Amino acid sequence: MMGMTRLHLAVRGAAALSLAVGTLGLAGAAFAADAPAPVLVGYIKDEINPITARYVDRVVSDGEADNAAAVVFVIDTPGGLIDSTYQITARFLASRVPIVTFVAPAGARAASAGTFITMAGHVAAMAPATNIGAAHPVDSSGGDIQGDLRLKAENDAVAHIVAKVRGRNEQWAEDAVRKSVSARVDEALALHVVDLQANDVPDLLAKIDGRAVTTSAGDVRLATKTAPVIDDGLNPIEAVLHLVVDPQIAVLLFTLGTYGLIFELSNPGLIFPGIIGVIAIILALFSFGTLDANGAGVALMVFALLLFVAEIKVQAHGLLTAGGIASLVIGLIILFPPFRPTFPGVRQSVDPLVVAFVVGLTAIFFGVALRTALRPLPVASGASLLLGAVGVAKTDITPRGIAHVAGEDWTVVSEGGDIPRGGAVRVKRVDSVRLIVEPALGAEGKGAA
Repeated sequence: MMGMTRLHLAVRGAAALSLAVGTLGLAGAAFAADAPAPVLVGYIKDEINPITARYVDRVVSDGEADNAAAVVFVIDTPGGLIDSTYQITARFLASRVPIVTFVAPAGARAASAGTFITMAGHVAAMAPATNIGAAHPVDSSGGDIQGDLRLKAENDAVAHIVAKVRGRNEQWAEDAVRKSVSARVDEALALHVVDLQANDVPDLLAKIDGRAVTTSAGDVRLATKTAPVIDDGLNPIEAVLHLVVDPQIAVLLFTLGTYGLIFELSNPGLIFPGIIGVIAIILALFSFGTLDANGAGVALMVFALLLFVAEIKVQAHGLLTAGGIASLVIGLIILFPPFRPTFPGVRQSVDPLVVAFVVGLTAIFFGVALRTALRPLPVASGASLLLGAVGVAKTDITPRGIAHVAGEDWTVVSEGGDIPRGGAVRVKRVDSVRLIVEPALGAEGKGAA
């Protein structure tokens, strides 16, 4: 009876503990559910290029995955590539979270491509002493486009400005493209180019709180005043690639690659200039846009494979392996950028530890292979090949004479007694230019000339 009572109490205690834990879990879940959604802040700075477009795509995707209250892009740009700009505006239109564009800080500008991006936001704002406009298309060198191509470029740009979709001043947007008009923040507000002025991001979030916007997922009322703010700037890989795709850097890379190949072809066997040349040219082609991220990454990984195979065949003292490792690392980073996915196509990201493991394992494997290949092997000399060889006496050997051994006539000295002409001899050792032999019993006639 006492045992049953204790068992009953134990069961009741366990049930009470389980209930308490469950209650705490529900309270924690309720607390997490009540936590305000965050606001992600990204930065669009300097020239707009493919890396900028992919960075924007990544930040918006982060916002969608985190159910963010809004994604704010702080803009300060002189312009950039039209294709990349259109990718950014298209991503804004397809976003399931509110996009807020903010030309800031004071003194910043949203020129050219920045005008398209700013006006594509669900909410557009500017800081004091900023300006927007001058969105007229130019050629890649910055010069005016002439003739029918000019009209085509202007019409295409006007068609891509989303002022009408966002309920903003369509005529001013068209004039910004066709006539390169610009507007200071006060003018932009008066012309309804942007929605409001704010001093900084906290001021902006306070002023837009409660606004209603329409995203691709439906109507949303902004709740940003008390939302936690998360900076989501360029990660290290994106920062490096953003530098690489700069036109000046791309030209320098292509020049370096060209000189590297010239030096290698002029002096075959140097290896190092050739490796640097190929890697630099692939990166330059990626910068120019000739190769996309997937193409450049695969090209570098294939080049790494070729270098590893060549290391086994060519005495390069590790240079080919070092070049292969460098090419493999760069290719993996471009094809599978660590930290977060950035590039289109293959959307998976490889963990940096996996990259380190693969590169380390490859380095160890080819290091061992190289060490084995470079290890001196015993070389069979002519003398060692003669030991134990059987030949035929060309003369009577008493104890000196001539014998035919291993295809040649040798002066021999017998240490096992006299050997008649035609008798078999076996080499015991080599003494300078003569052979020390003995009778080879049972081997008569073998190797006769």
